[in-house]
Amino acid sequence: MSHMLRRFATLATIPFLASLAACADGSSTTAPDTSPRPVAIKFAARVGDLPATCSQSYAALGTTRSTASITEFMAYVSDVSLLRADGTAVPVTLTPDAKWQLENITLLDFAAGGAGTNCPNASPETNLQVVGTVPGGATYTGLRFTLGLPFARNHGDATSAPGPLSATAMFWSWNGGYKAMRLDVRSTGSPTGWFVHLGSTGCSPTGSATTVPTSCTARNVMTYTFSNFDAAKQTVVADVATFLASSDLDINLGGPAGCMSAATDGDCAPIFMSFGLPFNGSATPSTQSLFRVIAN
Repeated sequence: MSHMLRRFATLATIPFLASLAACADGSSTTAPDTSPRPVAIKFAARVGDLPATCSQSYAALGTTRSTASITEFMAYVSDVSLLRADGTAVPVTLTPDAKWQLENITLLDFAAGGAGTNCPNASPETNLQVVGTVPGGATYTGLRFTLGLPFARNHGDATSAPGPLSATAMFWSWNGGYKAMRLDVRSTGSPTGWFVHLGSTGCSPTGSATTVPTSCTARNVMTYTFSNFDAAKQTVVADVATFLASSDLDINLGGPAGCMSAATDGDCAPIFMSFGLPFNGSATPSTQSLFRVIAN
């Protein structure tokens, strides 16, 4: 009996000795802290190497090297995620603030306007970041976001919607929905304005002015992925110069001056290429020239 007791005591000691060995070699059995970790993803607007502001004009834009000024620049981004090294997308849980962020939607406002600026109708406030949390205990190496709104949030009454969907400057109609991006400029040849308003088209049913569609033939939303991105050290830049590089800002090829997303508007062909979107049945471009990542 004493032999059996000694053998049992020896076996019971093995796990304890193993744990001591683990501590001795510096390893730990403590689980990683996966509690929410704050994150702020910074955005900025530029015209080439210059900050994009409402207080100055910019030379040599577009195919005619026109001089232009910005009068409005806003965009909705949604479904923002950080990427792990294996490509797994981890959604950022946004911090709602009843003005710039709601659910998985953020309104970016690049143009600080007001009296005495080139943007007299724009808000004097800006919003240049997406703020929220991600689970801790992981290393994030990339970024993914969508330019535009989820379909369920894209159609309704902007006058009664919560912020940031209450931004009527970004609204077309109940049927057409919101503008995913709005960039208004005045150029040498288009002094009253040349506009880029990206939004959904071909939405049905139409019916009355307040008919909410069930589908759109062209949603015109685009997801952008940056496999190398560090939120603590880098900023996502929307570059007006590269975005407009293939567009003639001094003429109008049909419809309103600029691109209002219509498949029949010739001004939209180079604009959609810059977004990385297919236009009027064309193949999806392999690249885009709107967003790039820079060091802070």
